[in-house]
Amino acid sequence: MTDRQLEYILEIAKQGNITAAAQKLNISQPSLSNVLAHVEESAGARFFDRSLSPMPLTYAGERYVQAAKKILAVMDEFQRQMDDIRNELTGRLSIGCGPYHSPLIIPAILPVLLKLHPGVQYKLSEASYSVLEERLLAGGLDIIFSAKKLKNPIVKCIALKKEEMLLLVPKDFHLSDKAGGKNTSNPFLALQKAGKVPFVLVKQGHQLRNIIDKIFADMGYVPNIILETDNWETCLHMVKSGIAFTILPYARIDIDGERVHKYSLKGDYYQQAFLCYRKNTYFSKVMTEFITITLSVFSQK
Repeated sequence: MTDRQLEYILEIAKQGNITAAAQKLNISQPSLSNVLAHVEESAGARFFDRSLSPMPLTYAGERYVQAAKKILAVMDEFQRQMDDIRNELTGRLSIGCGPYHSPLIIPAILPVLLKLHPGVQYKLSEASYSVLEERLLAGGLDIIFSAKKLKNPIVKCIALKKEEMLLLVPKDFHLSDKAGGKNTSNPFLALQKAGKVPFVLVKQGHQLRNIIDKIFADMGYVPNIILETDNWETCLHMVKSGIAFTILPYARIDIDGERVHKYSLKGDYYQQAFLCYRKNTYFSKVMTEFITITLSVFSQK
């Protein structure tokens, strides 16, 4: 089995369709079909049930995919070791980031690394935190950023800087003039003072929404939710448009003082990101450099 064959079969499994996989791989559909047929013939088993769409893996296909992921992870680690032996800061680093942290963390780190080490290739995967954790454990990712501390004993999690949760209010609302406390420069606000104002919130099931729901529950406040979305930027734009209130971590906020008022909430409410990697992984120079720069930018204070 070549690494090309392994990657091709994994892409077919991911897409569930040979044509779609061929488009992703930028090769012709007949060429990809020939690769699959050759690998299946060599293995003596079919990997996909072609009678269904999308094509599910057969039992043999599941075993092949599991083995392919492990083989590619070992090959990738070997290549990183060879890069270090040559004393060159080259190679590839696979990073996983959730939809909320990606637009905050990645633009703050990668430009620095690309400028310092242009020979390094970075592969970014954006998915749900559960999918990222699964891929990290399988060796498909070197580092992930998670919204929660992973409990798996083989994973090391480093806490990054906390983000205070803020109530964001359209410019036409002035709810409090009381100064903030020692840890914030924003005015405090008891949610009850807001009354039955409209709220736009991220959907339930997101880690961010879990924190928001806890805030409402602790304060005995039942929000008037007019819209739920998967995109936190939609929440922010609705506030800037004067349509609704929302709650977001401060780092998410592109502050425009003329359009948005910020209020701190009484209580210890914050969101936190964690940098996670496998404890038994090979620490290449690229990976060490990435972690060092990340901690210098987002270290816990």
